[in-house]
Amino acid sequence: MQKTMPSGAFRALRPIILASSSPRRRELLGSLGIDFAIKVVDGSEPAPTLEDDPAAYVMRAAQAKAEAVARAAAPETPDAVILGSDTIVVLHEEHGPIILGKPANRDEALAMLLHLSGRTHTVYTGCCIIGPSAHGEKWVELFYDAADVTFAEWPEDVLRAYAATGECDDKAGSYAKQGLGSFLVSEIKGQWSTIVGLPVLAVAQRLMAGGSIGVKKTASQ
Repeated sequence: MQKTMPSGAFRALRPIILASSSPRRRELLGSLGIDFAIKVVDGSEPAPTLEDDPAAYVMRAAQAKAEAVARAAAPETPDAVILGSDTIVVLHEEHGPIILGKPANRDEALAMLLHLSGRTHTVYTGCCIIGPSAHGEKWVELFYDAADVTFAEWPEDVLRAYAATGECDDKAGSYAKQGLGSFLVSEIKGQWSTIVGLPVLAVAQRLMAGGSIGVKKTASQ
């Protein structure tokens, strides 16, 4: 289980485990200044179906990740607070929403990018926090945030060249706004951190309200 280097405005009041290996989520959670561990259970993320509501699905996926890690971590850290997160890209078509997950290959990545080019889509990031109660049971909190992203219209050869960089291989919607794919986006409505993979504001508020983090003491206190 990996550990982080704390720095920032907050401190952890309980053991916290991030149920994700994503470097972006690690950086975003680390920006709060809290100490936390990282643990992942492979294969815990459910696949979406055509009937899934995007918000409901992304929270279900986050809960599956968090619950898998909670079970795996229970013998060593039964008092830990587990944070799971999942991000999807959604195109709203006339016949209903289309959930775009991670591409299976470069051809599928290019197809996704062509579908997104010149259009507005919504990025949903769902979160699940699991923590211990005073009676020894677990409590679960589910929430999500959404942001609208508009792509500029790019020709196929540009999108093919971006897909060939490999950055899109493990990204929902086949792009990374914070990386080489920053040129794709012309407009954002919503929180940048939600698009990257973790709605930091909502996470910090809920961890603080639940007594899992507190304000870090300064030298003058």
